[in-house]
Amino acid sequence: MIALETSKADLRFFRRTAFIGTVLLVGITLMNALIETGTVDYPWPRILIATALLGCAVGSYYFQQVRQYCLLILYVIFFLYNFYGISLVAYNQFQPLDTSATIIIGFALGTFFRRKLYLNLYLTFLLFTYLFFYYTCPDPVINEEYFFTVLVFILALGFTMFNGKIATMDSLSESREKLLRSEERFRNIFEKSPVGIILLDYNFQPFQINKVMEQMLGYSNAQFLQLTGKDYVHEQDYLDVEDLLKKLLRSNSKSYALEQRFVRKNGEMIWVRQTMAMIEENQSTEGYIVVMVEDITFQKKANFTLKEYASKLENHNRALEEFSYVVSHDLQEPLRMIRSYTNLIKRRYIEPMENKNAMIDMDYVIDGAERMSNLIRDMLSYSKWSAQPVKLESVDTRDVLFEVLKNLTLSIADRQAEVYCYDMPEVATNRMLLGQVLQNLIGNGLKYSHTERNPRIEVRGERRDFDCLFTIKDNGQGFSNKDSERIFGIFQRLHGRNSNYNGTGIGLAICKRIIEKQGGRIWAEGEPDQGAIFYFTLPLAEAN
Repeated sequence: MIALETSKADLRFFRRTAFIGTVLLVGITLMNALIETGTVDYPWPRILIATALLGCAVGSYYFQQVRQYCLLILYVIFFLYNFYGISLVAYNQFQPLDTSATIIIGFALGTFFRRKLYLNLYLTFLLFTYLFFYYTCPDPVINEEYFFTVLVFILALGFTMFNGKIATMDSLSESREKLLRSEERFRNIFEKSPVGIILLDYNFQPFQINKVMEQMLGYSNAQFLQLTGKDYVHEQDYLDVEDLLKKLLRSNSKSYALEQRFVRKNGEMIWVRQTMAMIEENQSTEGYIVVMVEDITFQKKANFTLKEYASKLENHNRALEEFSYVVSHDLQEPLRMIRSYTNLIKRRYIEPMENKNAMIDMDYVIDGAERMSNLIRDMLSYSKWSAQPVKLESVDTRDVLFEVLKNLTLSIADRQAEVYCYDMPEVATNRMLLGQVLQNLIGNGLKYSHTERNPRIEVRGERRDFDCLFTIKDNGQGFSNKDSERIFGIFQRLHGRNSNYNGTGIGLAICKRIIEKQGGRIWAEGEPDQGAIFYFTLPLAEAN
């Protein structure tokens, strides 16, 4: 058995119909018993059907199965009742009045059907049941033409009317369900929205707010509806109602956004961002304004703090830059004096004495002053590259590489080095800064060359989807990969200051700073005694 989809309305309809049907069947039975109708009546089937209706109506309050199949039970009882009625009419030889009344009752019962399938089965059942009993009746009283005319007319009318009624009810029910679902959906959007929502009339008087708005301001919905804009908008941010309405009407999309300070119920002030939109309904209904309210207090405080820190950092960096320039320049002068007078003492007093220990001590002083001077110069250079903005231009990296190799001509010749250049793409960078990077990296390959083989350096560039990758590979002394990050730190040297390699350990730090200021990245790979590979990337001109 297939259960019909039973709603609460269907259940109420079943109970009401069952109770009324029981009363009517009992009434008909009593009327036939008290009034002489001139026809034979068998009341017991009618009493049984009435009892079944009453039992099902009462059982629907206690049994889930009865509730589930209530409409189907009602339809089965209609079928049984009509079969009983038609058989009784046939037994009484199809009297005209009795036959017409039974046909009309069967027609009337069709109004209770709520599904087209069951209605059509019911009407078909009536037609064939009447035909069966009519042609099996030994001597029907009713005229055949009248019988067929009334039967076909009533059943055709029932088919047309009741199917149309069911279709209309289904359409109305579907529309009602859609409307209920739509209302439920928008109610959930309104209540569960992550931002506050205020609904205003065209006088900017609120008539509904959601839960978020209640929590945001501390007012209940009923309390908030008694307020005006002046009660919760900060007095310095309050805008006249007419001005706001004009701003909304001037907008093409009938919307307007602004930031204001709201005052909560406890007196606390919060910053909010409001987005207003006019909703115009049909002519019979006045429109309204929906306001989406977002609490941006934390964002405002964060922006204020960020600006404050940025201002302090800018002042600090400016002071630090000025300090580094002053210190660097001021320190160079005493160092020059130390070198000059140390050399003078060495020539005038130490060399005539031919004191070798004193000569070594003087050389230590001169060497220390020289290294200190170089260190200050490199610090000044690092500070300059860190502070200055980078001006980008389209640069042919091959031309820059050739200029770098010209500058390194003597170092290349002294070490009998071989430098190989492969594809070098055009890139958006600063010509002078790129030359500084290439000269540092190639110079490192020459400086830290292996003692048992001539230096070999390979330089190549590769254009990729979003950047250009440059590679400088040498066959020098190399380094351990555990030091691949440390070598880019300021003053970080892998060789001690007493080694044969001069330098302050700031060259790679400058390269790192130059590349990163242009949105690129630099890193290195190495292996002791096998050489090193330096990589750096620069964004493409299109990306910049």
